[in-house]
Amino acid sequence: MTHEFRFLKYHACGNDFILKDELQGAPTSDLERGRLARTLCRRRFQVGADGLLFVERAEGVDGSMRLFEPDGKEADMCGNGLRCVAAYLTEILHKDEVAVLTRDGTKRVVRRGELFTADMGVVRTGPSGLKGYLSVPSDGPDGPVRIDLCTPERHLEGYMVNTGEPHVVVFTDDLDGEDVARCGAMISKDYAKFPKATNVDFVQVAGPGEIRVRTYERGVFDETLACGTGATACAAVSLMLGRVNKGLVTVTTRGGQIMIVLGDDGRARMTGPATKVFEGSLVVAV
Repeated sequence: MTHEFRFLKYHACGNDFILKDELQGAPTSDLERGRLARTLCRRRFQVGADGLLFVERAEGVDGSMRLFEPDGKEADMCGNGLRCVAAYLTEILHKDEVAVLTRDGTKRVVRRGELFTADMGVVRTGPSGLKGYLSVPSDGPDGPVRIDLCTPERHLEGYMVNTGEPHVVVFTDDLDGEDVARCGAMISKDYAKFPKATNVDFVQVAGPGEIRVRTYERGVFDETLACGTGATACAAVSLMLGRVNKGLVTVTTRGGQIMIVLGDDGRARMTGPATKVFEGSLVVAV
C-alpha cells in the first residue's frame, strides 16, 4: 500500500519523532501504523526517528497521542513524545494548556515559553504497580522494587518503577564508562524477569538536586539521547531512596535537561523543551 502525507519532525532533548496529524478524516489503521513506523524510523534509509506519533481526535480532550516505535509496536507511554504532541497542539489551537489522551490516561500539559510541564501521574511502585512488567510475587512492600541483575561481566542492583513505561534504574559511579546499549539490551531482554522487556536507565548522582542519566529504550532497541518517562523514573527512585534532596531534581541527559518534581501524593511533574525541526511530505510504500 502507498501512503502519501505531510508530516512534522519534532525532538525533545534529542529524542526525535515523526508526527502525523490525523485530527481530521479517517485515521490510519494500527496495522499500517506499525508498518509505517518500521519503515520511516530507519535512520539513513528514511526520515529516521525514535518513534512515529499519530495525533487523532478523542472525546473530551484536545487530542489523542499514539506512538509506534521502530519495532512497529505501540508504546504504552512516552514523556518526550507527549511534550512534542503538546507543542504541536498548543501551536495549532492557540492555547497554553492542553489535555492529551495517552494509553496511560489523560495528561495535562502547560506551555510556558519554550518549556512544557506535564502531569505524569502517580509513579507506580511495589509489585502491584509493576503487574505484567515484572515476574515477582503479587505482594510485597511499596516503593521501588529492588532487583538483582546479572550480566556476564558483573552483578548489578536495579530498582524498578512504572511511570507509564516500566523502568529499571541502575546507579553507577561512572556513567560515561557504561556500555548502555550492550548492557541495557541484556537486562531489557531478560524475559524471565521482564515478560514484556523493560527500559533500563543508568544514573549517576551529580549533586544534591541533580542526576545524570543514560537510557536504553526497549522499543528502540538502543540508547536514546533522552527519555521522559525514564527521567521521571530516575528522579523518583533517587528521591525515594534519599540519593538526592527533596524538591526539584534536574535530570541531565545526553540531549538536554529535564526537570522533575515529585509531590507528596506521588504525582510527578516533568518540565522540558520540545522543538519543531522541520515539516515535509512523503510518499512511501509499505
